[in-house]
Amino acid sequence: MARRTISSVMKPETIAALIDRVADVRILREHHVWAAAEIFGFDDLDSTMRRKFRALMEADALLDAVLSLAASADPPRSVGNVRNQRGHWVCTMRCDAAGNRRTATAEHADFAAAVLASLLASLQQPTVAHRHRPPSHQHDGSSSHEHQRHAQ
Repeated sequence: MARRTISSVMKPETIAALIDRVADVRILREHHVWAAAEIFGFDDLDSTMRRKFRALMEADALLDAVLSLAASADPPRSVGNVRNQRGHWVCTMRCDAAGNRRTATAEHADFAAAVLASLLASLQQPTVAHRHRPPSHQHDGSSSHEHQRHAQ
């Protein structure tokens, strides 16, 4: 089955809503990754990719499942850089589309959440120059911060 481009499957408001949900959590949960899979058109992926993704989810390998989604995107995405900065993970996701390299960066206290947030940010329209969300306080006293930047 031919791969569909991400833009033909997803709705931008769905991406933004999931980015906000991920930014507001202390750690990434399975339902966030499944929501991302829906954005990617999970049912339209080839059967091998769906089996691999399900196996990763069943093994609670959320980070690997997110990386699998990145690799299945059209064009594929890959992690360009990851660093820990003052207790938050900063992840840069690369996308090379038709000779045009774009990056998206996201920050989160949870490593897998930072990777997912950067992947989702890489799907947004490149016209969005900057988006900043101040830290929010969770019920348990922890905080989460997410920041995204697009470079064309």
